[in-house]
Amino acid sequence: MDYGVYRIVVILWTTSTREFKILPPSLLPHPSFLNPSTNEFKILLPPLVRRPPSRGYLTLQHVMYNDAAFGFDSETDNYKFIRFVTLNFDSEQEISDFRFASQVELYSLKSDSWKEISLPNFDIPQPLEWGTYLDGIFYWKIMMREDKDAIVSFDIANEKFSILLMSEFVGCYTEDPYRVKLLVLNGSLGAIVYPSTYIAIEPWIAPENYFHFWVMNGEAWTIQFSIESVPEVSHPLEFWKTGELFLTSTNNEIVLLDISTQELKKLRIDTCLDVYAHYISLFAYVESLVLIKSMMNI
Repeated sequence: MDYGVYRIVVILWTTSTREFKILPPSLLPHPSFLNPSTNEFKILLPPLVRRPPSRGYLTLQHVMYNDAAFGFDSETDNYKFIRFVTLNFDSEQEISDFRFASQVELYSLKSDSWKEISLPNFDIPQPLEWGTYLDGIFYWKIMMREDKDAIVSFDIANEKFSILLMSEFVGCYTEDPYRVKLLVLNGSLGAIVYPSTYIAIEPWIAPENYFHFWVMNGEAWTIQFSIESVPEVSHPLEFWKTGELFLTSTNNEIVLLDISTQELKKLRIDTCLDVYAHYISLFAYVESLVLIKSMMNI
């Protein structure tokens, strides 16, 4: 999926053969749907959501699309695409005085149309870190105004936001040089704690190179496993269904870690991604021969 004017490299990994296929890069002006199995493209129509032209004496200068997510609504047999919009207001008289206002847009494949989603009664900071998706719900970790960590969720069926404060265990890791990323393992939402390699810190306070994974059961968090030493890795991407963990290495390569044996395997993906290592994302792909057009009410 491409949701901006960027060169996107899509790589498919076949589980049976463990082979990779790099799809041709594309340069698209609008968000689009792609079914790699059928090579079918659907460029989404531009949204008709109204943008406020001004806020007080400030005029609208920039519209930025910071984050997006894509999922399937099983209740209506419909694919939906959500994205967060940041509006930048500025003025010629007072350039330093600017404000941000956010909107949320939702695209429905079945109706081939956009609509605006009501913002929740809490702030959603922009940009968001890459979230995760489980059973029709998107999850993002955020930092609230009160410096409290929380999880924002969006139910793709009822199209509603909700928020859940994170357990105290996360507070132990929110200070640099550690980071927390939401991941899914064995059908459960979890949080993996890992040392940050992108923060300049003094050598004598360098973080221990361990990974801790916590799983949420109801509103309680329990630790699932800990790996005391993971050499030459940067940050986690996603878990595979076999329990293996995809990570990026300090050399900007994608590697696969076997949790049980702690064996690290290089996958030898040599692309231009080394320049944009911060933006590598991994998504589960389920092969489908269903045509995109067949799901639209046209």
